[in-house]
Amino acid sequence: MSQPKTVDRGVSFIKFVLGLLRAHPDGMRPRDIYAEIESKLPLDDFDKETMKGSGLPRWRAALHFHSVAATKAVLLVKSDGRWRVTDEGQKFVTLPDYELKRLMRSRYREWRWSHPKGKPEAGIANAADETAPLDTSVLFEDAKEKAREEIDTYLDTLSGYEFQNLVAALLEGMGYATSTVSKPGSDGGTDILAYIDPLGAQTPHIRVQVKHRDQTASREDVAALRGIIRGDREIGLFVSSGGFSREARREAGHGAVHIELVDLDRFLELWLQHYSKIPEVKRSKLRLEPIHFLAVVSLT
Repeated sequence: MSQPKTVDRGVSFIKFVLGLLRAHPDGMRPRDIYAEIESKLPLDDFDKETMKGSGLPRWRAALHFHSVAATKAVLLVKSDGRWRVTDEGQKFVTLPDYELKRLMRSRYREWRWSHPKGKPEAGIANAADETAPLDTSVLFEDAKEKAREEIDTYLDTLSGYEFQNLVAALLEGMGYATSTVSKPGSDGGTDILAYIDPLGAQTPHIRVQVKHRDQTASREDVAALRGIIRGDREIGLFVSSGGFSREARREAGHGAVHIELVDLDRFLELWLQHYSKIPEVKRSKLRLEPIHFLAVVSLT
């Protein structure tokens, strides 16, 4: 029996992932998605064969490759170390594979035409299978996910108090003076107080709540922070390594008191942005090194 083309197999994997994520609206980590695929989909020797270019099993390469197209088609979002299905993606979970493939191609081309300066990713646009562009995009996606997984694994080993100290160190690197960094135990809803100046004479002050856990922060968590903010001179900052539920994000956007939400993606972005200004002894608790990839840019 002849094996299906990689592109068709990849679409099947994407369809399974969209359906899986529909039951997990707050997203899933890639490693958990892979485990679901391995346990619930029939993977034969063809799927499990290691590809020369990427060194990944064929099914992983196909999934990585087509997940790029799915993100451009606004069916899938990759953020905060998780994959999430969009509202659009939920609508098309039940499409036959050939219609989903057609939709992804069409939307990718629309995205492509709206970004004319970049180099076309012919493998996605033309649904080629094991081509050089496939290997390049797969290696890039896999490298990003492996790097992020290492960071996540390290952060998982930290206690809530240790992660809270990283947040305090970041605020110092951003030029804020911090006080009332709470000790382990009940904190009354405040983990850190940050000031524009060392004496706290200038306003607004920043009242910070930090959650370090695998679950997303809820609407109730954000509402609890709002309830203790002194609106005349404070704003809120909520840092959650587990991300935020949709209801939590909506809650943060309501009300007169400003509450800034920082998920793990944003935290790492800020950590790198202010890395050189974070005190060395504290920076050593989360050392990050950049990885550079060659970006081919058209000069026409």
